[in-house]
Amino acid sequence: MTGPTEEDVQVMREIFHFHPLAIDDTRNQMQRPKVEEYGDYLFAILNPVSSDSERQASFRELDVFVGKNYVVTVHRSSEPVIDEVRKRVGNPIEVANVSAGYLLYVLVDIVVNSYFPILDSVGENIDELESVILAKPSREALSNLFQLRKALLELRRVVGPQRDMFNVLTRRDLPFVDQRVLQYYLRDVYDHLLRITDMVDTYRDALTSTVDLYMSAVSNRLNQIVNRLTVITIVIGMLGAVGGFYGMNFEHTWPPFSGPWSVLFALGLMAFMTGLLLVVFRKAGWY
Repeated sequence: MTGPTEEDVQVMREIFHFHPLAIDDTRNQMQRPKVEEYGDYLFAILNPVSSDSERQASFRELDVFVGKNYVVTVHRSSEPVIDEVRKRVGNPIEVANVSAGYLLYVLVDIVVNSYFPILDSVGENIDELESVILAKPSREALSNLFQLRKALLELRRVVGPQRDMFNVLTRRDLPFVDQRVLQYYLRDVYDHLLRITDMVDTYRDALTSTVDLYMSAVSNRLNQIVNRLTVITIVIGMLGAVGGFYGMNFEHTWPPFSGPWSVLFALGLMAFMTGLLLVVFRKAGWY
């Protein structure tokens, strides 16, 4: 069901007899993942993910009703996950296992596997940003860091509840989830969710370290600029002192103001002192 439309809502209410609260959840999109048991059927909310050209994660809502002999999916617009499920269950190897519970497994498996490319992209972005920050820290790099952090927080918010769903799905008293057949499949998906959770936590720690690296790089760059400005200030101050000395109204000074080489001596002294200061500061590592 796409939308769902009013006709879809009527079908859910009058033909399938779904609970009004579950029907309301299908109309109120962008909820966190969960699974609820309503007697003779399960209601689950999944969050498939996709990425745009800028590799930004975008989560959608996929509502699933699972009964003993049916599966009903409700989504806002055309859902690629449904098309992927159709292709997968059309495989002759898969057809023999098809049941309502198995279709639920395929849905969850495809949704969970769609998180791995997003995490791989995040990992690549973190590596790129570390190189950029080491070379030249910028506000754009810091903005990208916080965008990645926001994406990881959103993914963590989605993955956590989906992992908790398996406390219900792995129960042995569910009539529409045959544990003898599906326990190994569900265990595999649960293992994927654990891996994703570990990857999210690892990348969050890496982002925190990268932010610290950015602050250290900015501080180091600021220190370099301050050192250079200090060198320039000292050199200008020295030139001003020499020029100020020869600009005073002394009756007698050395070299005498009337001498033909006095100006050249003053300029040479300024150049010599400037070179001497630059050599000293270079050895001190100030620039």
